[in-house]
Amino acid sequence: MCSRAAEEVTMRRTILSITAVVLVVGVCLVPLGAVSFADTGSQRGPAVSDEAGATSPVWYLAEGSTAWGFYTRISIENANNARLHARLTYMTKDGKVDGGVIALAPESQTTVYPSYLLRDTDFSTEVECVEGQNIAVDRTMSWGTYYEPYYGQEPTTVVNQYPDQWWEEAHSSIGVTAPATTWYLPEGCSAYGFETWLLIQNPNSGKAKCNITYMIEGAAPVTVAKEVAGNSRGTFNMATDIGAKNASIKVAADVPVIPERATYKGQKRAGSDSIGATAPGMDWYLAEGTTAWGFTTYLLVQNPGTTDAQVKVDCQAPQGPKTLTSFTVPATSRKTIDVNAQLVSTDVSFHVHGSVPIVAERSMYWDTGIGPACHDTIGLPALHRRFYLPDGDAGESETWTLVENPNDKPVTIQIAYLSEQGMGDVWFNDTIPARSRKSYNMYDRTQYGRASTMVTSLNAGRNIMVERSMYFYGRVGGSNTIGAWSD
Repeated sequence: MCSRAAEEVTMRRTILSITAVVLVVGVCLVPLGAVSFADTGSQRGPAVSDEAGATSPVWYLAEGSTAWGFYTRISIENANNARLHARLTYMTKDGKVDGGVIALAPESQTTVYPSYLLRDTDFSTEVECVEGQNIAVDRTMSWGTYYEPYYGQEPTTVVNQYPDQWWEEAHSSIGVTAPATTWYLPEGCSAYGFETWLLIQNPNSGKAKCNITYMIEGAAPVTVAKEVAGNSRGTFNMATDIGAKNASIKVAADVPVIPERATYKGQKRAGSDSIGATAPGMDWYLAEGTTAWGFTTYLLVQNPGTTDAQVKVDCQAPQGPKTLTSFTVPATSRKTIDVNAQLVSTDVSFHVHGSVPIVAERSMYWDTGIGPACHDTIGLPALHRRFYLPDGDAGESETWTLVENPNDKPVTIQIAYLSEQGMGDVWFNDTIPARSRKSYNMYDRTQYGRASTMVTSLNAGRNIMVERSMYFYGRVGGSNTIGAWSD
């Protein structure tokens, strides 16, 4: 290991050890004070409690694991100006596990590491605000050749493909606010060295019967039946069900459930994850995307209907609007679009429009020099005024906020970085030109450490799309997700 990598591992172990102590006493911990930061010159907007706020006081996260070399953290954003509490419940193959109640400081981020309680198990999570106020929750899973799945243990290795290299990969997703009986997940691949796993959380007391339909690119769809026990989660391998294929997924259950889809490549050297959508729509927005900086970007479009979809893609780049070539997605199928084949060396956001209801997702890949890495997310079928992105780090990681403005007029936005315990919050304003997108590096405004992000459009009637991307240790790995939202 090089000296820099060794220093970073040592630093990380120290931070994790400190965090472990905080977690043990976190249920009764109170902030001891605040740290003053220089005025950014911008005016704070209303706190969440002054308007509708984030989407829900209850959140579900289908994916999660402390087994197989995975390390999971759950990030909770409290953008309210009041101290709140959150109750965590884990759903394992053996049933429910009480995760306790933790305090959430006003206008802050709180991080929970389930490994302090769970040992060597796959799990789903439910997070509920005790006071019934709106919060935002997402989850990040990490793995690699050097990190600790439990505090105090020696580093473990997920794969031995790169035995002389130190690296970390991760994937992340926002949670969902309610279970549903129908879900759509556009991405999925069990060919070309990929593996795809469908994770289904069943928060009901009784078992869930699920029909899983794989909408295969270039072939007829295939449906298989699954069951998930009550208050637990099921894990299903695409290759076991349909062999080596590119396919989107539809989940139809007899009771409301929550699925996610995790995809890996190269013996888990690269990995990505996303929630699904509960219904197709005519329009989908994706803030992140680039064909520069060594990245390759793909659009995955699922057509679950019985009529072929004619699809148009308008793009927002920093220098202005662009358009991809229109294409057709056959009924009950999916289409993969290589964005790099049409747009050269540019950051880009997307507005995907179908002639019939569709679902759109975006994946990004890059070469780390020691193997591939990737991240992806499903889009949103509408723009919104305010977004909440719970995870973020300006210390160990690069954290980027990607903001898409597909409006025909400029949009003035306000970005807030809400720190741990609310002790280092930063607020600033900026303007995004019409039909364009901007990228914001958290480190440019604060080097405090971990922080959530809140982005608000300050122009009535000009809503936006926002995502967050994070990269680790020179981009040897990365993650991405959309945010929670409110209007």
